[in-house]
Amino acid sequence: MSKPAPTVEIIATGSELLSGKRLNTNAEYLSQQLSALGFQVIRHETLGDERRPLLEALGRALAETDLVITTGGLGPTLDDITRDVLSEAAGVALEHSEEAAEQIRQRFRQVGKVMPELNLVQAQVPQTGGWFPNPNGTAPGLWFDLGERTAVALPGPPRELNPMFEDRVLPLLAHRYHLSRKLLSKSLSIVAFGESNVEEICRPLIQSAPELTYSILARPGLVEVTLSRWVESDVEADAKLDEMHRRIGELLGSVVFTTERRSLEEVVGQLLRSRGKTLVTAESCTGGLIGESITRVAGSSDYFLGGFIVYSNTMKVAQLGVNAALIEQQGAVSAEVARAMAEGARKRSGADYAVSITGIAGPSGGTPDKPLGLVFIAVADEKRSMAREFRFFGSRDSVRERSRVAALNQLRQMLLELI
Repeated sequence: MSKPAPTVEIIATGSELLSGKRLNTNAEYLSQQLSALGFQVIRHETLGDERRPLLEALGRALAETDLVITTGGLGPTLDDITRDVLSEAAGVALEHSEEAAEQIRQRFRQVGKVMPELNLVQAQVPQTGGWFPNPNGTAPGLWFDLGERTAVALPGPPRELNPMFEDRVLPLLAHRYHLSRKLLSKSLSIVAFGESNVEEICRPLIQSAPELTYSILARPGLVEVTLSRWVESDVEADAKLDEMHRRIGELLGSVVFTTERRSLEEVVGQLLRSRGKTLVTAESCTGGLIGESITRVAGSSDYFLGGFIVYSNTMKVAQLGVNAALIEQQGAVSAEVARAMAEGARKRSGADYAVSITGIAGPSGGTPDKPLGLVFIAVADEKRSMAREFRFFGSRDSVRERSRVAALNQLRQMLLELI
């Protein structure tokens, strides 16, 4: 009989996480990585920069779980308390590491600066355990050797945390824990299809396979389904998991845009690149959101020429050549104007494809004929242009984000000749 999977608690620190100023994406990332390795994540907790609540949370976590991972609070300022509080909770003293200090000095030298003495506090490392170099920041990661238990402290920024976890922490955990099981997972990312619609299709299949675990995560305009199964650590594939993944994909059809955990903008970019085609955008109510998301993808300059942000009617006429009389007759928020925007952007840029958006994001500006959330999206190539009408609900930000997703999907559909 396999022994139980080691348990993990992830504790994120930082008052900015509690205030809503920053999303805690680290917990999602770490949970995925740890589950795949064979750990059982039993709790996420987010705490502010206050010593007593953090000490209590760490004390409980260290007593109840095999592995505790903290994120954030390893900087040099007064509110960076994780290092000291974790040392106290674990009962492991800190000591100065000249090697870690030199790494921090080198980071400052790389940007032409001298390290402030204040940063030396970041060179305090556990007497029992060790530290992880940080090539992407100044804060080394820390690990505390507690016999059968382990505590790991990681910096908060994902650009520092992710590579440190993959390059340093994973090998450590693989060495310290002899795992007999791991979690195999497969996902499907879905666009333009509601969460309840996805659930309605998936539920009968999932209920027929109780040995699989199933989760569904909805974001504006997108749904992600994840199927998982615990297997022995030397197993690389599972027939039941593969079969269920295939059957759900067949039932959902073309609304599945990837099974490889890629973003919609990555998928669209790959379609453009593989066809040797270029893209231009023309945005009104989204104010550049499509172009911004496209350029998040490395190498997008291969296919993205640029974009027009034409918020006013004057700019639509001057930059895209939209007929002023058309705007007067149909209104700026109309299928006709969306098509004219896409056609004008494509002609003036020389791109192979153009996508445009015009709409009423709110919270004001709606009328009985053209209510809040009314959006028109058009795509154009050299042969045709097609506009669609959408009615999105929610806040201004939600309408804008849903518009961005719908526009990318409409372009995806044209590239795949689904429309």
